Amino acid sequence: MAVTFTSYGYDTTTGNPYTEIAWADAHPYIGSAQYGVRSGSDWKVTAVAGADRTVSIAEGFGWGSGVIDKTVANDTIQLDTISSGSRWDLIVARRDWTPTSGETKFMKINGGSTKAIPGGRLLTPGGIDDQPLALVQVTAGQTQPTAIVDLRCWATNGGLVAKDDLAKAYLNRLGTELYINGTEWRYIPGANDVPEWIATGAVTTYAPLSVTGYSLTGTITSEQVGTKRRIVVDINVMRTGATGEIPTSFASFGAVLPTAVRGNSTNDKYLPVALSGGSNNGHATVFLDTTTGVLMIKGVTQFNWTTGALFTLNYTYYI
Repeated sequence: MAVTFTSYGYDTTTGNPYTEIAWADAHPYIGSAQYGVRSGSDWKVTAVAGADRTVSIAEGFGWGSGVIDKTVANDTIQLDTISSGSRWDLIVARRDWTPTSGETKFMKINGGSTKAIPGGRLLTPGGIDDQPLALVQVTAGQTQPTAIVDLRCWATNGGLVAKDDLAKAYLNRLGTELYINGTEWRYIPGANDVPEWIATGAVTTYAPLSVTGYSLTGTITSEQVGTKRRIVVDINVMRTGATGEIPTSFASFGAVLPTAVRGNSTNDKYLPVALSGGSNNGHATVFLDTTTGVLMIKGVTQFNWTTGALFTLNYTYYI
């Protein structure tokens, strides 16, 4: 038997217009994000031990599109059988404004073999609107769900948090800022104003490419900053082969930047460096081509680069 929802936000329903207590309960949440639940336990979806293809939705408090809802008992939903393979079903809180008295209830939406929010989800606030709670995998020959992906989100005081990247598929309103497992995402207009998710604060580290006769150590990092990526090159270039000559015209090492951190010619840079160690104490100029990743070097005057001598390259640019 389905649980009873206490809801505020539908017209002609009990408690509407809002009482002052209901409004105080709702206000911190309904303006913070389109959907959400209040705590880590609210409306959590789990498998029911000993029951065939059945999940439980814990009691709790949630909201969506201006309506708040509260349940005070667990609800259960049995998923349909599958004869072969596996299927990903979506568990939702469905809000329906179409009856004379609007109502909210938990529902299942059958999906396909791909782990994704199914196309059968309804998305019409003021009509019928589904708040995703979890994706549940049903596998042929198994009585228990074989996987559950938590799609709930939490929001208040200016922050929106989710547990799985799949939540981005339904929290996709321009301007959304979403924190998932250590990464902050923003949904912003991209090229030609096509919306896209941009990660901020996440740093990816790369190693420089290898060059025959030299040891390249250190890191090249990439960090999303707004709509661009900040690339920081911090590497040491040491001569490991036999002593070689540094000419007064540019000589190429070859590519040292991985493809993922290459930009365009506006970032190309001439940088002074000092060689030290291995009886070297010379000065040279390096040229970093950020389009091709190629590094070149030349001396003010010709000199030998002895085995064991190195220089350090530090450069920051944006792509």
